[in-house]
Amino acid sequence: MKRYLYIVILNLLCGISWSQCSTGSPGTNCSGPLNVQPQPGNAGQSAITLIDLGLPVPSPTVGQYTLSIASGMILESDNGNGYHSLVGPPGPQGSSGAEGPSGPRGARGLQGPAGATGSEGPQGNAGTPATPSDYSFSGWGSFSANSGWSEIGNALYRNQIDMASATSVRLVLTLGMYALPSGSFAEAEYSSDGENWFALSGRVPLTTPFGLYTSGWQGLPTGANGDYVVRIVTFNSASSATQVSLYQLHLQFK
Repeated sequence: MKRYLYIVILNLLCGISWSQCSTGSPGTNCSGPLNVQPQPGNAGQSAITLIDLGLPVPSPTVGQYTLSIASGMILESDNGNGYHSLVGPPGPQGSSGAEGPSGPRGARGLQGPAGATGSEGPQGNAGTPATPSDYSFSGWGSFSANSGWSEIGNALYRNQIDMASATSVRLVLTLGMYALPSGSFAEAEYSSDGENWFALSGRVPLTTPFGLYTSGWQGLPTGANGDYVVRIVTFNSASSATQVSLYQLHLQFK
């Protein structure tokens, strides 16, 4: 029966005879065979479209073969029998085929990117403390800090410090009446030639007047274990020179 139904559908889509249709009650009545003729210039294939209105399908009737649509599926009724889908259920999955032979070894790929830095290892045994553990840089009182980087004092206020056995360092200072704007700070730097300078301590904010402030203990930077010249510098975030009150300036090691 389904074979005959498929033939009927093909005749509906590509029949060779002209049909005539008239408005009936209910619906539209056509005398077949029905020929689907595209409009002139149409670039698409002939088709009959069923629109799902979400309504009940027509009741099956003896002597009729009815196509309808429900829930997105085309259904068919044979000679008054109940509706069924024109799409059969999927067949059972076939058994897995035999595993093929291993292919040849591929070419070596490109080296991947470096992995993430591993976690910090346990702290080693304490080294011999630096002697002495506290170095004082002369307090200045009111100091005019240029915009950007400035050395506190001048080359005469630098210090020569043997940091060969030091493991940690911090900068301690007291700030008086005059502070610098947000983002300003002081830090210690070291150099082996007096020309190229590298950060030695952490940064101490210079933004809140009347207080004692510290960078906190930090591990000595790589390369700083040696006998180097040390200075204290400020970074002023203002666009012009600004007064700052710096008194106690101490660089401490352990």
